[in-house]
Amino acid sequence: MGLFNFFKKKTNKENSNIDPDDFMAEMEAMMNKIKSEEGTDQDELPNHMGEFGFSKDNPILLTSIAESGKYLDRLIYIKPGSSQYSWKRTGSIRSTIVSTPIDEYNLLDADLNIVKTIYIWPYNKVNSKKVPEGFGFMEG
Repeated sequence: MGLFNFFKKKTNKENSNIDPDDFMAEMEAMMNKIKSEEGTDQDELPNHMGEFGFSKDNPILLTSIAESGKYLDRLIYIKPGSSQYSWKRTGSIRSTIVSTPIDEYNLLDADLNIVKTIYIWPYNKVNSKKVPEGFGFMEG
């Protein structure tokens, strides 16, 4: 293979060698390994630091990225006069508390102002039932 062939775009036939079932099985195995090595069955990590949910070193513990969306959709800001907010994932950051990334989300008001920044770790064994200070859960 020549140098320029390395940069040549692969055809669908070449990409079809990847078995989606194998990929999903590998991803699930990786997630289970992280959960067994670092996850807990508690609402907070035992070695946490900082305020729950507002610190990357004390993130909200959930079992998956999908559960993060469900959790954020149920979370309500109970400050008097506040209205419903939306949320936006801003990316992943590193923490000293776990080896895998912590997801960062901004909670936005109707004018798209940041109300709070929330941190979630989606590799736990169970979903935390705890909410950050000043928040509650909508029924449903």
